[in-house]
Amino acid sequence: MFRAKSFKKWTSLFMTLFMILSFLTPFDVKAAEKTVDIQILATSDTHGRFMPYDYAQNVEDKSGSLTQVYTAVKELRKANPNTILVDAGDSIQDNSANIFLKDDIHPMIEAMNEMGYDTWTYGNHEFNYGVPTLEKVSSQFKGVPLCGNVYKNDGTRLAKPYTIVEKAGVKVGIIGMVSPNITRWDAENLKGYKVTNPVDETKKAVAELKDKVDVMIAVLHMSEGSEYSEPGSGAKEIAEACPELTAIVAAHEHKAVPGTKYNGVLLVENLNKAQSLAAINIKLTEENGKYKVANKETDVTSKLLYVKDSKTKAINYEADKDLSASLQPYNKKAIDDANVVIGELKGGNLVPDDEVKGIPTSQIQETAMINLINEVQLYYSKADVSAAAAFDTRANMKAGPIKKCDTSLIYKYDNTLYLLEVTGKQLKDYMEWSAKYYNTYKPGDLTVSFNPDIRGYNYDMFSGVKYEIDISKEPGERIVNLRKMDNTPIKDTDVLKLAVNNYRANSHLTAKTGNEIYKDGNLPKVLDKDMVNGAAVRDLIGQYIKEVKGGVITPELNNNWKIVGNNWDAAKRAEAVKLINDGKIELPVSADGRTPNVAPITEAQVEEAKVTKKADIISFNDYHGIVEENGKDIGIAKFVGAIKAYKKENPNTVVVSAGDMYQGTAISNLNYGAPINDMVKLLEVPVSAVGNHEFDWGTDRIAKWAKDAGFDFLASNIYDKATGKPVEWAKPYKIIDVNGLKIGFIGLATPETAFKTKPTNVENLEFKKPEEAAKEWTAKLKSGELPEGKADVVIALTHLGSEQDSKTKEITGEAADLAKADTGLDAIISGHTHMTVAGTVNNIPIVQGYKQGRGYGKLQIAYNTKTNKASIVPSYVDLSKDVKTLPVDADAKAIVDKYVKASAPLLNEVIATTDKDLTHDKSGASILGEWTCEVMAKASGSQIAITNGGGLRTSIKKGNITVGDLYQVMPFDNTLVTMDLKGSDLKANIEHGIDNKEVGWVQISGVMVKYDMNKPEGNRIVEMKLPNGTPIDMNKYYKVVTNDFMKDGGDKYDFKNAKNMVDTNIPIRDALIKELKAVKNLSFNKVNYLSLGTASDVKTDTKPQTVYLVKSGDCLWIIGKRYNVPYMKIAEFNKIKNPNLIFPGQKLIIPAK
Repeated sequence: MFRAKSFKKWTSLFMTLFMILSFLTPFDVKAAEKTVDIQILATSDTHGRFMPYDYAQNVEDKSGSLTQVYTAVKELRKANPNTILVDAGDSIQDNSANIFLKDDIHPMIEAMNEMGYDTWTYGNHEFNYGVPTLEKVSSQFKGVPLCGNVYKNDGTRLAKPYTIVEKAGVKVGIIGMVSPNITRWDAENLKGYKVTNPVDETKKAVAELKDKVDVMIAVLHMSEGSEYSEPGSGAKEIAEACPELTAIVAAHEHKAVPGTKYNGVLLVENLNKAQSLAAINIKLTEENGKYKVANKETDVTSKLLYVKDSKTKAINYEADKDLSASLQPYNKKAIDDANVVIGELKGGNLVPDDEVKGIPTSQIQETAMINLINEVQLYYSKADVSAAAAFDTRANMKAGPIKKCDTSLIYKYDNTLYLLEVTGKQLKDYMEWSAKYYNTYKPGDLTVSFNPDIRGYNYDMFSGVKYEIDISKEPGERIVNLRKMDNTPIKDTDVLKLAVNNYRANSHLTAKTGNEIYKDGNLPKVLDKDMVNGAAVRDLIGQYIKEVKGGVITPELNNNWKIVGNNWDAAKRAEAVKLINDGKIELPVSADGRTPNVAPITEAQVEEAKVTKKADIISFNDYHGIVEENGKDIGIAKFVGAIKAYKKENPNTVVVSAGDMYQGTAISNLNYGAPINDMVKLLEVPVSAVGNHEFDWGTDRIAKWAKDAGFDFLASNIYDKATGKPVEWAKPYKIIDVNGLKIGFIGLATPETAFKTKPTNVENLEFKKPEEAAKEWTAKLKSGELPEGKADVVIALTHLGSEQDSKTKEITGEAADLAKADTGLDAIISGHTHMTVAGTVNNIPIVQGYKQGRGYGKLQIAYNTKTNKASIVPSYVDLSKDVKTLPVDADAKAIVDKYVKASAPLLNEVIATTDKDLTHDKSGASILGEWTCEVMAKASGSQIAITNGGGLRTSIKKGNITVGDLYQVMPFDNTLVTMDLKGSDLKANIEHGIDNKEVGWVQISGVMVKYDMNKPEGNRIVEMKLPNGTPIDMNKYYKVVTNDFMKDGGDKYDFKNAKNMVDTNIPIRDALIKELKAVKNLSFNKVNYLSLGTASDVKTDTKPQTVYLVKSGDCLWIIGKRYNVPYMKIAEFNKIKNPNLIFPGQKLIIPAK
């Protein structure tokens, strides 16, 4: 009994002591960890790109520049102030950077200073101008220059080997080294300097730094792997030798490395020309008063941010305005320099006019242009043989003054010069590979043609040797009579020096894998690369003209090569040439449109051409009111200019519209489509299909448009319910005579019009099945029973939708269904779905010309009057890719100017006021984003709205809001798209837009989302609820609205699993304007639909929460045990930051279990 009582007594005493101690000291609760995220932002190989401009070509180039990188840097710094900005070298060479070396401050350095770079590691090209020049330029840099492996005569380093940068109490050691191969490239400039092994120097730096810093990184101007087998020339060697490093920023190779690891050390590398920005995140945890990386695998992450999307070609980051303004004087100086005359071309153009239209002379015979390029390469490389390609079929330099930038006319890329050693056999194998560009000549051929699978820039022509190409022989056996310029035959065992550009050397001649030329693995030897201080070949051409030729060049031929084996009949050949040049025979192009002249014109084709009538049909659809040029929307002036230019070259051309011409922009909408109607009149459009948006302003407007512009709307399947007959304001068909060819057009509207426009505007109309109407009217047109007589060809001019798989090329949709219906049609013009379509279904050609005048569909008709058969070739012509060079039509520009001026007062109309700034920055959820989403949801009757941050381009300032302000906020004509979306898909799309550095933050309304940035990307959402507190059910469908850009996969959002998707065709901007006019005085407060946080507690029973008063000796663990609730849950519920610190008398709410 006594023993039992004693045990209970000791137990009681132990528990009392335990509670006292637990109050004073932590018990069973891990101390709160303090972590800091350090963000390293890095650039490299920027090569003079301070502004988005290529001075060698004298053109704007928004693929990369420091001004654009700065926009990204600002966003990332805002998200994490603990940011260090570094550069890995090759900054002050190329892109006319050399013209600023004597200035008080170099524009690259001024930009880096304004951007706040912490360090700059010297690159190999920093030494191109000599060390004194480098020291002068580096003295202008406000950060710390780094170069730990170059020593002066006195034994001191040229620059520091490392520096220490402190952020948020974390000390970061930054080590900088340059490739030891600078002695190979700049030996003359480095006389008197000692260049040491970067691996050894990095080891020394690590040893000196390790007790002074919390984390170490290396910023190296070194490639990932070694070069020239030089020890210590590869960044991965440093990673292997120095595992103490956390990350390495490599450079020099100009390749994208988002993140790879060697020996546990993260390595990243950027593209050149400021096309990308590397972002490394290092999470450090404080332990015993010192910060450390707890887990290199999970706590060190990286990514590359691209200035321009390589697939969509969209510009992700525009230039920072303030930095651009600071650099503008330098930009002007460089542009002026690009226009300086450096010489003169006398005696004619470098490339003569094409004998045959569509067959570039530069690729079928020796020209002075290729000879000049090869002459330059031979001069600067001291090679025996040189090879060069015509990069562009239009490349030429015309007689007259030569400006500095004109060298890009014949050499558009910034390739550098390589010198290789080859045997006679290797040279011949290379030449045979190049000669595969030609198709094999067959009897009856009358033209030389090109292999459709080979691009022109992969066809090289050679100087320094003589040879013939026998195209009557099969590939691999075509190079005959190969000899030196003195006519000595070249033997397989001969050793020659070959000059080529870096692309050909690396991608083909010395490639270790997938080498099509040297399949046996016996590769040419690289003797030198990036010769003449890495100067671009196009710059060497200018230098050669100016310094070697004394500023004057003439077209010179060596008569060293020619095509043989094409033994055609001269008279028939002349006949073929005339027919081609007269436009009666067209040369075929490759399926992707990138290679011209992919098949020969034969004697049989010449005979057929004599009995063939030809016509081209250009069709545009869904123009949607585009008046001014804006990005990919080329605008009226250039759209008309481009089509008129085509019609001038191809007079037997008819331009037609597939509907939806007028509605979509402020200027067009405000003028009820008048600017577009004026454009239609200029284009001499004879017929148009009726689109669903033609009804937006009622049928009276449709009739007026047709009358004012002198064309006919065609609609064979729209009937008046009251009369049971076709509508009077449109015709079912029209026959147009083109070059004696009678083309019948049948108009067809999409039955979707009934629910894809304002219902009251079409409630009295019936939209019959297109197949039935097409069959009826095709039969009438082909029978000859109509007053106009018989049509030779019948084309359905429709607003029926279609789409085409980019890989399989399969066409689906309404237009495809029509083609399968066996109606007798010869071709179909589609619209409505804003797609690029060019192909066949059931042997019937179908085209659709995308949208907004960015391109057009083309049907090329060849009608044989002997057989009464038509051949119709469908294609799509992309105008947007050439937007900068498209011709401007003066009459069309006058239309633009007229309506822009007239619309200005309307666009300046004040529609509402706001009591606060509606700010927006795509680097986070914004008040403007939330308001926009709420309006989207309201306008579409949806529960939840989601839009992309990049779709909102600026903020709205406090005060008056004008219509013009809304166009600045949302310049794109995106429309509201509704759908039923499963909770899991909603979550996935919102996840995609959380802290997405590539595309910006998603904007939402109608759903409360909490996210945790400590969780991995794609798995950050911890809670999703409706505003009433109901959790989002992952298996339930919700009515969601987004925009058509995101619906189509823009910014990599994915709505493919949605049901009942409907494009309302209501522009979001219009919805915003309508809402503002209704409220007049906007007072919107941010809801924080998207917020940082942890999951809220979910009550699992109906018991009331308990209020507990903390007693002396209590700790959360014991209280939790008492109520059977996890102690951390109590801490979270009561917002206790440190679970170890509670005090007597404190009230705690104990959540229900």
